[in-house]
Amino acid sequence: GDLPKALRRKLQMLGYPEIGEVKVATESYSKLVLWLEEEKIRFYEPRQRKGLRDFGNNWLTALSRYAQELDIPSDRILTGEDEAKLRVLNGLVNSAVQDVYRDKLEDQSLVLSMPPKPVSGGLDGKPQLQELLPDLNRLLEQYSLPKLPAGAADTETIAALQCLKTRMCHVGKGRVELDLENLPIAAAIDDPEVRKAAGMLRLLHNIEMGQLQVNVNQVLNELQQLTANPKTDAKLGKVGT
Repeated sequence: GDLPKALRRKLQMLGYPEIGEVKVATESYSKLVLWLEEEKIRFYEPRQRKGLRDFGNNWLTALSRYAQELDIPSDRILTGEDEAKLRVLNGLVNSAVQDVYRDKLEDQSLVLSMPPKPVSGGLDGKPQLQELLPDLNRLLEQYSLPKLPAGAADTETIAALQCLKTRMCHVGKGRVELDLENLPIAAAIDDPEVRKAAGMLRLLHNIEMGQLQVNVNQVLNELQQLTANPKTDAKLGKVGT
């Protein structure tokens, strides 16, 4: 079948020259995968791409192995189902987009620009969140925020929701009374002053343990980025050659 609209947009950004000719069930799909590897991803050495260049009976097996090495889900790809092939293709295109972004970031050639017109979202450019407008406008009015016009784009609706979230989740300035005498300290202490000191130490310890957990999670995330693929070289900022 034809490629989804979002996938076609990403291929257009990557500069694929034959987007309109790609059909998932034909050899054009295989040519697209090979183009992504040779021109954008470059995960394999040239001699390792032989399996992807041979569009014979074993090509899906080569694609499955290639996807697994890139940590792209390839369930049921060997069956040749369109849904499975689209899922793998989407993963490959996303990987290619990330590589292009990293390259431009390293070269300091990344240029950010506003789109020529607001992105309305939805299928075929039609807003999909119109049913939220009446209730959303009532909330906006309650918080003295500008209301959305009829036919507002989905991006405007989402922005309004984010404004409401910020306003509703605003941290108040009220004070929290902390009773040090009743803090659990897991020890039998009769002296009230010693008990207060022990409670404060326990409270500070819990705060430090919470911060330690945050630091550990951050380190784990950074390590996972480095070890997610054995061929990752953090100094190069990209996977493969």
